[in-house]
Amino acid sequence: MTAAVTQLLAELAAAMPTVRTPFTTADRAERVYEAYIFAQVVASAAECGALISYENGSEAQVKDLLLRGAPGALHVRDRGFTHALLQFGNARPIEMHVRVKVQGKSFASESDILLLDTKTARESRDKRKLPAAVGCLLSIECKYYLVPLPRDEAIHYLGVRSNLSAKMQSLFVTNSFSAPANQCLGGEPWPYEFGVLPGTRFQQYVRAHIRQIVKRFIVTFDLSHRT
Repeated sequence: MTAAVTQLLAELAAAMPTVRTPFTTADRAERVYEAYIFAQVVASAAECGALISYENGSEAQVKDLLLRGAPGALHVRDRGFTHALLQFGNARPIEMHVRVKVQGKSFASESDILLLDTKTARESRDKRKLPAAVGCLLSIECKYYLVPLPRDEAIHYLGVRSNLSAKMQSLFVTNSFSAPANQCLGGEPWPYEFGVLPGTRFQQYVRAHIRQIVKRFIVTFDLSHRT
């Protein structure tokens, strides 16, 4: 376990050299894995020419990253949680948060990693309410297992996904694999990747998914920015 976490931590340092992360080998692997996928979004954004910074809930830039370890609300600022800010040319900037709730069609759902534009994020903070899924760009579900991925995790994800707006993109990511989970997810239109770890081709696939989603967002604002 320690060797696996050490590998994930090395990816954090490589993808986010301008900010300090609070994780060590003593942290739970599933928490570090969420931060690792967060870092993959940062890396993908950097490859697409983004300016990347990190902010707290008051939109002040920070040098120390503090990510949620339990589901919370984006508009609650008292703990000083931070997020990434991704700026692509003249497009509206994108915020990326960890472990925040989104208002779905019937109930509030947790997003392990949420990307939304600054307009939606500011409305959430100003009105002190959960962001509506229809105003969000991408939700990523992250699962870390040292055993085959339980089919129930795939079923739960699809239930959450059905509660979100059809316009909102989503991605299921795990280090693990199982045939039952593959069967469950394979019949649905939403992308998913198994075996996502540092140095694997599956890591590159995740970055490619993110690039395509961001690319479609950017083109609505800035036709001159090449991603």
